[in-house]
Order: sequence, then structure tokens, then C-alpha cells
Amino acid sequence: MGFENVLATLWTSKAPLDDKALAHRHTKVVATVGPSCRDPEKLRSLIKAGVNVFRLNFSHGSHEEHLANLNNIRTVSAEMGAWVAILQDLSGPKIRISNVEGDFCPITDGQPIELRCANGSLSNAACIYVETVNPITTLKPGHPVLLADGLLELCAEEVHADRVLCRVVKGGRIRSRVGIAFPDSDVNLPATTKKDLVDLDWGIKHGVDFVAISFVRSAEDVLKLRAIINDKGSAAAIISKIERRAALENIEEIVEASDGLMVARGDLGLEVPLEQLPMLQRRLIEEANFRGIPVIVATQMMHSMITAVRPTRAEVSDIAAAVMSGADAVMLSDETAIGEHPTECVRYISRIAVAAEQTFAFEEYKLRLRNSDSYTVPDAIAYAACAAAIKTSARALIACTETGTSARLVAKYRPQQPLYGVSGKESTLRKMALYWGVHPIAIESTSAHSEIDTALKAVQGREDLPNGTRAVVTGGRPTRTPGSTSVLEVREMNFK
Repeated sequence: MGFENVLATLWTSKAPLDDKALAHRHTKVVATVGPSCRDPEKLRSLIKAGVNVFRLNFSHGSHEEHLANLNNIRTVSAEMGAWVAILQDLSGPKIRISNVEGDFCPITDGQPIELRCANGSLSNAACIYVETVNPITTLKPGHPVLLADGLLELCAEEVHADRVLCRVVKGGRIRSRVGIAFPDSDVNLPATTKKDLVDLDWGIKHGVDFVAISFVRSAEDVLKLRAIINDKGSAAAIISKIERRAALENIEEIVEASDGLMVARGDLGLEVPLEQLPMLQRRLIEEANFRGIPVIVATQMMHSMITAVRPTRAEVSDIAAAVMSGADAVMLSDETAIGEHPTECVRYISRIAVAAEQTFAFEEYKLRLRNSDSYTVPDAIAYAACAAAIKTSARALIACTETGTSARLVAKYRPQQPLYGVSGKESTLRKMALYWGVHPIAIESTSAHSEIDTALKAVQGREDLPNGTRAVVTGGRPTRTPGSTSVLEVREMNFK
């Protein structure tokens, strides 16, 4: 698209302000639940504003609080007729400080401060208690110490038998249980802790749709978690959070073992030079795109809106860049969990995504897939469905699916037509809420003979399409193994 055409599209298009365009947004929105948005009416407003997936952050809160949030989400989404997924984010071995006296305390540039091993005491402006690792055996004089994703910085000056004396390089406000990092120290921790296993049992019991595993280092970390999930009879999908340098060295194997990726830029930005982060984000998106698994870009997408009423220009550009790079979803963390304007954050990020999608480079995107349509037979069918939709001027792509695989594979090729994932399984419908461009539609379970007609009728009714509207339908035969896409038909809708 020439620059003049891009300008014409941007200046004449009403898509970012049009309700229909917002409803057909391709990029999904993940929002973290917290004190600012956990009551039913707030959740209702977030879903209406465009949330597709709610994240339960198990680094904070009790099981009772998470259960109340989960029940509220399920109740409200059912009342609204919206298919919304729940992502359980396991805390992993992230190094955190203890609770802080009064929950918050300020530290100032140049002041001395101690680091000690956690012993049940509350942290304060004079002493920070570190959980998970011992700062005395981890730090050396001159080593930097970063808190709150690098917003606060200390420097270790003296290491004693019972404490590390530090100097505040960049001060600010310390919050209870905030993350703390030692970028120049070699900290080797497992991806899944005992606490994570207890939390995972809770998640499986209550039917979460996705489980995010933190601080992945290798495919083995993912496979261990998958074995536990499978042994307990759960179908929860695994999202691997990429936030360690070791994960980058093993990324192809991790992608192959995972059901999705999260580019966790907060901790990743403490492990690698900041100037490398944009290139790494793009590479991770491309790896997930090639494999056809969803990729979420996370951390500080709209950080200023924790207090501000609108995002900065840099944040708008950051979100748009993630969308145009091929991300399946963008995620809000503190912005919705503890921020002052959670609903406004979702409205803004939804509008920014829709505007960015107007100039999404479909042809450039196809080049990066590098013959991935020959990866498997289902891949070939999904690619052919997208091509057939263009050649036949179809107005809809429909994936009839039991597991969500058919819809996910079609989404992999970023079709320009609206894509509908049709299923009779609630867990599948919720899971498809994360997939790029997929609109989940529920149907009653039917025979193989009538499934396609039922799907066509459901889509025609939802979108109020006229008789004669052409659609491309794909999916798997019910007699085959679930997840094996093998059907491709071009049909007309005539059910009015």
C-alpha cells in the first residue's frame, strides 16, 4: 500500500470510532483482575469495552479472592452472552520482597538501605526483606538491584554476614511484594514452585482455560507442567512466559512445546539490554506466528493510565507496533488491576488496535510464514480455506471445531474475512476468545451431516447476512481424532 493510500485510509476511515469495527476487532485484549475491577459491574463494563480474556495473577491474592473473581467473571459473561476466557498466571519463582509496612513506602535517591533474607518481617524504607533467594550469597559490591520492573534501582556497596548495604540510585515508592531482580547475578531457579503446584490444582479444579507458566528456561519446564495437567484430566492450554535469557536460547523448542507465548517485557527487560527488547519482541511474535499459536504482548502497554485519563503517544505507538507485528493479543496488568481508569484503558487499547489493523501488512505477514502451510495437513487445509475465501469473494470463514484447533490454524494465516469459530463445547468457545480474529459462536451438538448447516445458520443469524451470502467452511470430521482439520467447503447461506 503506497503512502498516499495509507493516508487516505487513515483520514477517511471511521473504523476506530465505528461500533461494528470495534466488535470485529481481530487483536484480543487480556485484562488483569484486581481491586480496581473485580466487582460485577466493573467486570461487565470491561467486557462491554472489549476484554476477551481475564488474567488472574497468582502472585497476589488468596484462593478465596480468586474464586470470587472467577465466579463473578463466569456469571457476568454468561449474562452478557459473551465468551470470555480465564488465564491463570502462576507466580513462579519470581524474586519478591515481603509485604511493606502500610503497603507502600517511599525511598529517596542517595539514601542507604539494607537487603536481608526474608524472615517474616515487613519491609520498610530502611530495610527490604527478600524472598526466594538470599541476597547475601547472590550479590557482590557494585552489583545493581532493580525493583518494580526496573523503575527503582539500588547498588550493592557492602556484603556482610547478615545483610547487604545498598545505596538508592533511583528512588520512588516501594509496594508490597514487588519484584526484585539481580541482573548481574546468576540466579538459577526452577520454573514451577510448590506454591505453583498448589495453585495449579486450584485452577484445574475450577476449570481455568489457560495456565501461564513463569520464568520458562526450556521445553522441559513446559512438558513437566503439561504432564501434571494431563494427569489431572484437564484441557487447560499452557502459555509460556518468555522473561529469561535462557528461554531465548531455547525458543524454538519452547514454542513447539507450548500452546501460546507471552512476551513478558517487564522481567525480560531486566535480563537483556533494553535496546534489544523491540527486536526480541518482534522475533518472538514471528516464532509464535509460524507455529500458529497465540502470542500475547504484555507489561506497561498503558502504564501511564494507572493514574492518567489517556495514554501517552509513545504507548499508543507501542500498542500499534505490537498489533501490526502480528500479536494475537495485548495485555493490561496494573492498568486494570489497580489503576484508576480500568474501563477507559480497555476502550483506548481496543480503538488503537482497530486503527492499527486498518494498515496491517497482510502480504508482508504471509512472507514470514515460510511455507508453513506444508507443516501439516490441517495447516494446508487452513491455508486453502483462507485462499478460497478470497478467490470466491466469501464474506465469512467458518471453522467448525471440537477443540478449537481448526479456528486457531485458520487464524494463523490472518484471513481478511470475518472468522467464526463454531462449537458445541463451552471450554472450546472460551479458549477461542484468545485467538486472533476468531468470534466464538455456540451451537448445539449435531450429527456430522447437519453440523455445517447448523454453523451456517448460526453465523447468518448473528450477523444478519442476506440469503445467498457465500462462506468458506472448514473443520474436522467428527469420526476422526479431535483437532484433525480435514474439511473444506464453499457454501451459501439460505436460512432466512
